[in-house]
Amino acid sequence: MRMHRSFGTYDPTRTLAPWVARTAYHVSLRRLETTARRADAPTGSEELAGVEDEGARSPEEQVEAKEAGEILARAMDELAAQDRVLLDLRYREGLSDAEVSEATGMPVNTVKTRIFRARGRLRAWLAPILK
Repeated sequence: MRMHRSFGTYDPTRTLAPWVARTAYHVSLRRLETTARRADAPTGSEELAGVEDEGARSPEEQVEAKEAGEILARAMDELAAQDRVLLDLRYREGLSDAEVSEATGMPVNTVKTRIFRARGRLRAWLAPILK
């Protein structure tokens, strides 16, 4: 609905994906910040944990994939809302650093730095668990 209402702001000389991502970024960021303020609200971990790995074949592999998803979701919940959104745009949505920059209004180097640092925090939190 938000994109439909603000379609008049779209510049047809530019690619559509960053414009859509920018709108989604702002909506997601507001939702994450609002959710963080409410102590009893779900953080999204449940949805992430329920995503199945299509490559898993055996029940053991399915359980391992689910547990890995739960661990990653908990680690992602520890990140700042803005860092979670940046990682989502970059890795889940598949946007380039330049497109993430355009979507968020941040300079490209800031996007690269924040993603690098967020990945480092995730790596640090997950290293003891995954060893």
